[in-house]
Amino acid sequence: MNISVNQRVIILVALVIVFVLALLKGLDQSNQVEELSSSKLQLSDTQPVTVVSTPKLKQTGIKSNNLVLINSASAGEIAKSLEGIGEAIAKRIVTRRQKQGPYQNFDQLKAVSGVGEAKIEANRQRISFD
Repeated sequence: MNISVNQRVIILVALVIVFVLALLKGLDQSNQVEELSSSKLQLSDTQPVTVVSTPKLKQTGIKSNNLVLINSASAGEIAKSLEGIGEAIAKRIVTRRQKQGPYQNFDQLKAVSGVGEAKIEANRQRISFD
């Protein structure tokens, strides 16, 4: 199969165009990320705010080492992660937190109905107040 010089030039030009387009697309994406990370929000009463969340930054009440962040975890996360704590007690933990503010220590957590010394001791290493 013989490829003429003109055909070779056309193939080469097409490859260069594809490469340049791919390069430009990559640069455009990195510029968008840089713009988002360096932008400053200015808030006013009349200005709407759009919040963009990314899956990587999604906040949960569970740390990577399986500690339950008791002051930010949902009732479902608490019930799933702590021994002896079901949905009902987990909901009471969250309700108390919403009404009285974040927990500072285990004594405050024990004040929740259904959370006693035994449940605290069973989960002491799994609960974080940070």
